[in-house]
Amino acid sequence: MTAPEATCDEGRPLAAQLLVHPATDFVGDHPSRTENATGYVLGTQDVLDLQHLYAGDDPAVRGSLRVSPLRAERSTDLAPAVIGTAPYDSLRDEGHAYAGALTDADVDVFARIYDGLIHTFRNLFPVSPADDAAVAELYAQLEDRLG
Repeated sequence: MTAPEATCDEGRPLAAQLLVHPATDFVGDHPSRTENATGYVLGTQDVLDLQHLYAGDDPAVRGSLRVSPLRAERSTDLAPAVIGTAPYDSLRDEGHAYAGALTDADVDVFARIYDGLIHTFRNLFPVSPADDAAVAELYAQLEDRLG
């Protein structure tokens, strides 16, 4: 079954979205930022530094849908989403919240937290069977949505 095309705010057709440990909220304060502040590859200060480099310090830019899609007033008519998060990741909670917002808007969502994994698990598949299994499942879910 081929997924219907959805569009983003710029009118570009999208068949699906794959989000692995996604940053979806540049203005929120999520518990995973504190719980995973240090020791798991991407710490809280790293997130703040990257946000500054990407979006500067302007609150209007940080709250914009381009960098904080979790802040959208509505999430309807978006492409099906495949979202993978890890428990030991500063971005975990905003990934979960985005999956929840899409689900609430009746978007087709596959979301999974991969126990025991850290941020960047998508890049560790060659050396870790658990990471390899997570990546394989995410790609299979994406393939299903692309038809």
